[in-house]
Amino acid sequence: MAKTAPSSRQFVNSAVWSLMGTVVPMLAALAAVPWLMHYMGQERLGVLSLVWVVVGYFSFLDMGLGRAVTVAVAADRSGRPRALADEIHVVGSALVLLLAVGLAMTAVLGSCIAIWGAPFKLSSAELINEVRLALLWTLPSLPLLLLSSAFRGHLEGVGAFRALNQLRIPTGILLVAIPCLTAYFSPSLVWACLGIFLVRLLHLLVLSALTAHEIGHAMAAMPAVLLRHSTWPWLRRLLSFGGWVTVSNVVGPVIVYVDRFVIGATLAASSVAVYAVPFDMVSRLPVLVAALCSVLLPELARLSSLASATDPSALRRSHQLVRRSSIFSALVVAVLVVVGALAAPWALALWLGEDFAQQSGTLTQVLLVAFGVNAVAQIPFTALQAVGKVRAVALLHSAELVPYAVLVFFAISWLGLVGAAWAWLLRSIIDYGVLGWMWHKQTLSPSMGIKF
Repeated sequence: MAKTAPSSRQFVNSAVWSLMGTVVPMLAALAAVPWLMHYMGQERLGVLSLVWVVVGYFSFLDMGLGRAVTVAVAADRSGRPRALADEIHVVGSALVLLLAVGLAMTAVLGSCIAIWGAPFKLSSAELINEVRLALLWTLPSLPLLLLSSAFRGHLEGVGAFRALNQLRIPTGILLVAIPCLTAYFSPSLVWACLGIFLVRLLHLLVLSALTAHEIGHAMAAMPAVLLRHSTWPWLRRLLSFGGWVTVSNVVGPVIVYVDRFVIGATLAASSVAVYAVPFDMVSRLPVLVAALCSVLLPELARLSSLASATDPSALRRSHQLVRRSSIFSALVVAVLVVVGALAAPWALALWLGEDFAQQSGTLTQVLLVAFGVNAVAQIPFTALQAVGKVRAVALLHSAELVPYAVLVFFAISWLGLVGAAWAWLLRSIIDYGVLGWMWHKQTLSPSMGIKF
């Protein structure tokens, strides 16, 4: 059972488990690429990669309910070791809606594939039929992903990071190991996608068992209990939070990739690769801080709930936690950015050749600084979400989109590819500055905590 007032040591342990749960599957995926390339071939691997990306992107269909559940449960657990009725309402209401959305999206996409076939240009009719069948096996993973989001949100809310990531690590490894195993016996994507579906199903079952343990119900009784406690008033409260989180989740990827479309339109399609490869490489940097933020979110929600109730000292502790997290993140990221910037020309030359290193060396160094700032900006971003300021954050990201696109266009026109990197750095600095100012303004207000 997760404790409601974690010590500094427990907080660090949770952050370490969260980091491992993110990094280990990422390394497993990188290690699997040569194997899959050898046994599947480039064309099938390309399709599988697109399937992974699309399925991952559709996770925005959780409408921010995963984070809403985390914040609501963490606030509900303030000083109380066992779940109350409100907590069951939160989880049950989120699960019912996510199941409905997942099933509806599966039906719509399945109908489109059945009518129009696979949306890929493939080399043979046989492969087209194979990909079509593989996609049909992939689609049932969508509702499983959405349901997992709610269960994961609950476990993060109660602070069960060790158990959550002890499950996440083997799941992440299996999601690439199973396709490697099936590819060894048959290159068919059908077996790979079927294996991925079974792994996600097993993952969901274990998540539901962990949640049942935390809530205090038998796993067999969980579906009936959660369905009985799902209500529209609770769902409306969750959506008021999650809807604005969804805005940030949808606008965020558009901001990330708009520069590539501008490069392709103003320079050349070949220039996109020169920019995209180092961009994708250094964009992993914020993952380190994201692991800390996944632990920071429920703890700040718990403290803000206490601050708005009976414990004024919780407000001071939340400010200290954000400040210390920001300083620690800034120091770690600064070291990584300096090391990365010094090693970038050598690493690029070794990896992709001298010509590529000369084209992208400088922009890689600028992007490292930009993503370093972007990584540290996740601390005030998470803090604002924890106290319910999701609307302000979503409006900020929405307001950034058009000015940033214009900035990228002129920066590329003046400076070429490196101009896009400088534009990303400028946007990151402004974004961090505004988020920091918003959090500072929030700390001056005595009203803290989201109301569910």
